[in-house]
Order: sequence, then structure tokens, then C-alpha cells
Amino acid sequence: MLTVDRIENEIVIVETETGYMKIPLSEFDGNVREGDIIVNINGRYKADKEMTEKRRKEISEKLSKLWER
Repeated sequence: MLTVDRIENEIVIVETETGYMKIPLSEFDGNVREGDIIVNINGRYKADKEMTEKRRKEISEKLSKLWER
């Protein structure tokens, strides 16, 4: 899974399962922001909005359960 960690100038820092990689913002289609899950399609990157929203919901639910204890 590729997750946007941060954006520095025109470079997107992406967290992978084994570390980090830098991808020029020019290689992305559409908007991308911190926390987005991204996919590579034909050499171009884009945010997978559906997967990103699913992941954010899962994290939010886990945090809510932690605070309930």
C-alpha cells in the first residue's frame, strides 16, 4: 500500500511497506493530499479516494474505541 506522508515543494513523500519514496508531483493526476492512498496506473499516480475514505473511517473507529475505554 502506498500512502502520502507529506508533500514538500513539488515532491510527494510516499510511505511504502518497506520505507519511503519520493515521487515528483508532476507524475500525479488530480489532487493529492497527506494521508491519501495512491495507486499507479500506466506509470501515473492518482489518489484512490474510495480506499482513502475506507482507511480514514477504519482509523477513526479504532480511535473512538480507544477513547471509550
